[in-house]
Amino acid sequence: MRVLFTAWAWPPHYYPLVPLAWAMRNAGHEIRVAGPPALADTITHSGQPAVEVGQDSDFSELTRGTMSIDRNAPATPELWRELRKPKGERALKMFASIAETMVDGLVDFARAWQPDLVVHSPTSYAGAIAAAAVGVPNVRVLMAPDIAYRGRHAEPALLADMCRRFGVDEVSPLGALTVDPCPPRIQIPSDYPRQLMRYVPYNGPAEMPHWLLEPPARRRVCITWGTTLAAVNPNLVLAGRMLEAVADLDAEVIVTVAPSHREFLGPVPENIRVVEGLPLHLLLPSCDLMIHQGGNGTTMTGMVCGVPQLIVPQFPDQAFVAERMAAAGAADVLLPEDAEPAEVRARVTDMLENPRWKRDAGRLRDEAEAQPAPTDIVPVLEKLAQDGRARHSTAPTL
Repeated sequence: MRVLFTAWAWPPHYYPLVPLAWAMRNAGHEIRVAGPPALADTITHSGQPAVEVGQDSDFSELTRGTMSIDRNAPATPELWRELRKPKGERALKMFASIAETMVDGLVDFARAWQPDLVVHSPTSYAGAIAAAAVGVPNVRVLMAPDIAYRGRHAEPALLADMCRRFGVDEVSPLGALTVDPCPPRIQIPSDYPRQLMRYVPYNGPAEMPHWLLEPPARRRVCITWGTTLAAVNPNLVLAGRMLEAVADLDAEVIVTVAPSHREFLGPVPENIRVVEGLPLHLLLPSCDLMIHQGGNGTTMTGMVCGVPQLIVPQFPDQAFVAERMAAAGAADVLLPEDAEPAEVRARVTDMLENPRWKRDAGRLRDEAEAQPAPTDIVPVLEKLAQDGRARHSTAPTL
């Protein structure tokens, strides 16, 4: 069958789709991945054929508008508290505006190519509309605990104009099925059809350095701060503050950054290793602790590697994910306004010394590993598409 995958132009929203796209392709199905032009290289680097649709969006600028912050605003306790407040309908409007930039091209391609199934990330509303426009089921693939579920009641009104443009009477952003990579213990209650799937980390192409083959001589701590915060406001990147707190610990500290974000770390002590562009799934299996901002991919990769996490959340979705991980005992949460060096050091020391952190993180990893692999759920999606074709073929014509 033909399966159309789609995401908007922010690579972390495409990465969770990659393992499932490969599972479908390895089962013999024909795959296309549609996205704005800025996503094309990311798609082709993942080994899938890209289809450019619509126009690019400046996600950083949209986020600053949604958060009401200036790119150069100093990072103050007041700013952090404001950033963490739920944005609700403002965030949904941002995602709807992104859908507007690509929905026409996506629907045109779907009508020409005629997929049997459309698979999309949670806030890729254009994917749900394209599926409805051609009369096939849509499948939503979660990236982490489902914060998007909170906006389900506001979505129909936000998407109504786009739906009318394509003659769509009803659209389901939640999908005919939601593929969920989260162990139930960190997921929120919901009422939609759900298919569990093991989270398989994908962070883009990279080379594995030879030093990772050597067992660490000391406990290893990873510090990472993702890419979103630096793009929105470099002052929000707190990795440098974390370095100051752990510089003299009896541990090997490794900081991972995107090459373009190296400057935001500030001065780096000589005993700390900085690595650029190293995917976390290559590094984290050798780590005893990770410190980060609570991004979806970062958190989920740490989870499946069984690494205890100290999360310093700065955006609402990061705080949401951190709360779910803390409830499972696999993470400690420290608010940025409280993240003074002495407090960070105390938390890090406790997480390295107290065996319960490694034990609880390991239990959550075991639960994640017990979920079906992407290849195991291919038959579920095949049946969903088959049932969708049957309903579509028997529908009365107008």
